[in-house]
Amino acid sequence: MSQPPPTADELGRLLLPLADEIDAAKTVPEHVLAEIVRSGAMAAMVPAEYGGRPLSHRAYGELNRAVARTSASLQSLLTVHGMVCASLSRWGSRTLRQRLLPRLASGELVGAFGLTEDGAGSDAQAVGTTAVPEEVPEAALAGAGAAEGGAAGAGAAQAVWRLDGTKRWLSFGGLADCFLVFAKHGDRSVAFLVQRDDPGVTVVPSRPTSGFRSAMLADLHLDGCRVPADRMVGRPGFGVSQVAGSALSLGRLCVAYGSLGIAEACCDAILGHTSSRKQFGGRLIDLQLVRGLVGDAVVDTEAARLLCEQAARAMDTQDDWLIQHVLTAKLAASRAADRASAAAAQLHGAAGLVEGSPVDRWVRDARVMQIIEGSTQLLQDLLAEESLQRFRVRRRHPQYPFEAGADCAE
Repeated sequence: MSQPPPTADELGRLLLPLADEIDAAKTVPEHVLAEIVRSGAMAAMVPAEYGGRPLSHRAYGELNRAVARTSASLQSLLTVHGMVCASLSRWGSRTLRQRLLPRLASGELVGAFGLTEDGAGSDAQAVGTTAVPEEVPEAALAGAGAAEGGAAGAGAAQAVWRLDGTKRWLSFGGLADCFLVFAKHGDRSVAFLVQRDDPGVTVVPSRPTSGFRSAMLADLHLDGCRVPADRMVGRPGFGVSQVAGSALSLGRLCVAYGSLGIAEACCDAILGHTSSRKQFGGRLIDLQLVRGLVGDAVVDTEAARLLCEQAARAMDTQDDWLIQHVLTAKLAASRAADRASAAAAQLHGAAGLVEGSPVDRWVRDARVMQIIEGSTQLLQDLLAEESLQRFRVRRRHPQYPFEAGADCAE
């Protein structure tokens, strides 16, 4: 009888001794990836009918938290792979779901998310990758169409889309077998599932970054890449607003929980170090200014935990204001990770500055968490708008406690 998959905390304990190896390798060793697959994390956002082991958003968040305590780079695999699986599950055609979701769930395939470009970062609507419909002989797809079981006879014309453009900074793009790519067809956004072996696809390692050293970041070049029409995810006009929008909500929840994992690890390191380190005839933890740093880090972390749980519940119940809850959690948790890692570096002194040390890794990775899946400044802007919309609805309620005209929110 096969062993049951490990719980989130069991997976965290299993991975923890591998933290230095993962960071130093600047890649994910195969045996580490095998443990992630065994945990069921790769199948968590895939419906059971396609071979998945579906988890609640709360349970998936806990997996992200546990993995991030060891490696935020590795946790980003759960983020992007989950985003691709969830997008295909919701927006992909039945044929596409049947063809790819079982292989994504088993870990045979790894998915990556291709939205960011040189001219399209926070402004996702500014994507410059183009998608143009064409009809070409089936043989011209060089196996891409044939491998997918097209029904047309030899030499028959097949509807395809030609993709041209470059996507930047794809987490695990260097490992991925398929990519959820966003493009523009005229003034409408579209999304496609692109496979690594499609003609016209080139994957190039991205320039090294200080954080996420092992996230296998890559750039995706599409040069006349032709994909069958049935690999469109959603429909024209839905690419960024719907497909990417729902995927980003999941991605932000994953990053929030990942940030929580970093903050937790920092708090544990701070408490362990300051309670054992002796200075000025006593423990560091007994110094008032040190206690201030400890207290602030703990408060930030515990607040982030509650906000992550609230956001996960909102996604599980499809709360009307789930976007606001997710934005709040991601903003608070990424800040908590940044502040807790800064406190850990400060209190560890020179030991916290040693390259490759856990504290050094947390500081580097925490900074990334304030950029990916929406920068702090973008989230502040989006959160203000969501909060204003919610306030307008609340103010119209008959039991709204303040006098009409006491504000100017319209």
